[in-house]
Amino acid sequence: MTLSLPIYKRGNTFVLHIRIAGRQIKRSLATNDPALAKLRAMQLLGQITADRLGQATDKQQFLAPPVQLDSQNAIATDVPCEIPVSQESNPPLLTPIPAQAVARNAHVLPTFFAPKKALEDASVFKMARVFGEYIAVKKIKEVTKVDYASYAKDITPFFKNSDIRTLTERGVSDLILHLRQEQGNDPRTIDNKIGFLRAVINHLIKNGQFFGVNPAAAKNLVSKRERRQSGTKPIAYNDLKLVFGDSRFAKMRDEKPNIYLIVMTGLVTGMRVSSVGRLTAADLKISMKGTHYIDISGDKTIAGNRDIPIPQILFESLHEHLTAHGNFGLTERGGGKGYSDAVNKPIKAFLKEHRLEGVHKKLSFHAFRKSFNDHLLKCGVEQYICGAVLGHVDETMTTGVYAKTPSVDVLAERIDHHQIEILNYLTFTWE
Repeated sequence: MTLSLPIYKRGNTFVLHIRIAGRQIKRSLATNDPALAKLRAMQLLGQITADRLGQATDKQQFLAPPVQLDSQNAIATDVPCEIPVSQESNPPLLTPIPAQAVARNAHVLPTFFAPKKALEDASVFKMARVFGEYIAVKKIKEVTKVDYASYAKDITPFFKNSDIRTLTERGVSDLILHLRQEQGNDPRTIDNKIGFLRAVINHLIKNGQFFGVNPAAAKNLVSKRERRQSGTKPIAYNDLKLVFGDSRFAKMRDEKPNIYLIVMTGLVTGMRVSSVGRLTAADLKISMKGTHYIDISGDKTIAGNRDIPIPQILFESLHEHLTAHGNFGLTERGGGKGYSDAVNKPIKAFLKEHRLEGVHKKLSFHAFRKSFNDHLLKCGVEQYICGAVLGHVDETMTTGVYAKTPSVDVLAERIDHHQIEILNYLTFTWE
């Protein structure tokens, strides 16, 4: 004898769909693996058909509706799932799963039952406390801590600093509506805040402090493709030349040599403004094979801590200036916000002075990073080389896990002539 489970595939996810005692139940099984879908469907049905699930743990108690199933009202199958059943006379349709087994496997069960009573240790899991502990324990940059604290400040009052373990998908959806309609947040900002909430709950799940599916999962309003399209756009170097290859910008070399060198460095390395702004002469090095490069540490990401080759002429210019002055003399923003203001403000002032504001609507130092990457790719430079130069995180199995990071000498062989070409095109000089 076989038993057909009432599951079907919707898109890339299997769904449990059943009607019991006039009540329709539809629940995502959160997987596209048929075997795992069968297991989760049986676990859910085991809970539903139990007269009383009992205590899942000492801290959690759930209530399942007391329902008796028979062969007439049990199954309405969309995709059959064959599972052998005992041949004995009048076998039970499903055997309830013991409460202890459900508790052990709670992390793979879709959230279905609401807590019967308030969870114990609620004060330990108040959102303000959980958010604060997460920010303190995670190894993140100071600027990220500031952003996370801001997100927590917006999220906590909405849920009245409740126990984070009681959070539901409906609650997260209500938060999204609140942030959009009441707070006026744009979709990208909302995604950042929900992403923070999702990360905190994932942290609790990993440490066995949150049971069930993360209610903040798959709640992004903006897709990755839309993010790329709406963000800072790369600017072609023939357009950049109208601003930074102009004789008027060349005067910046004498008026503000630090800004001149920072801009030229960004245009031929794709470095983040925070990394360029903190450079000293000690960061300028020469490899055993004679490659001139910048040794970056303290970048925004782990992958960002890297060695970037630079043309000798730029290397010597930077070395001369930094040796004479110690650094670029910039003031860093509070809260770990870096040097973006210190660099972008002089650039905007230059554009305004020479009536160049309309040349590019989103001209900023970060645009240099995308422009350099785009230029290298169009010149046929391999993607993994571009990633190593710009410090992109690559988690793919082939290029990110097993591949070794190219040496600075290899990087120089692939991009040095492109860098020199850009410097010459922008008429870089240093005397």
